Amino acid sequence: MPQLFSLGIKPRMSQRDIKQNRATLIGFKGRRCFASLHMNAIRFRFDDREKKEGHHYLWIDHPWVFLRDTQEITTSYKYSEDTKDAFKQWCSLFGALRETTLLDFKEAESGEVTLVFPDGYRLFVPLDPESDDLKSDYDHWYAVDA
Repeated sequence: MPQLFSLGIKPRMSQRDIKQNRATLIGFKGRRCFASLHMNAIRFRFDDREKKEGHHYLWIDHPWVFLRDTQEITTSYKYSEDTKDAFKQWCSLFGALRETTLLDFKEAESGEVTLVFPDGYRLFVPLDPESDDLKSDYDHWYAVDA
């Protein structure tokens, strides 16, 4: 995985996100999804094979790293609001995730998660260095399938 400590990330978050969302992620495996960017957050909207209504998505806030195999493509830290053109250029890096399938996910004991997509694309979600308050209601990422 990327050397996040060189970016100044020091893992301090609990495993709460993966514990709360593991079952939903399992249900998303093999389903078609569509990524959209909201500043430096990513939302994956999932097709529902049985229900046409409801909410079926995975929301991931900063920080995260987008890779192909082991090659970093970009990170949430590289998001910029400098110009509309800069944002468009950054968004263009995510073409492989616009319409894809979540093949699998890998979880580490620490709570870090890697989402696995076709053709070697991955989204690595490290621990959130800014959320060390275990009593906080903030979720670095969450999944909804209702």
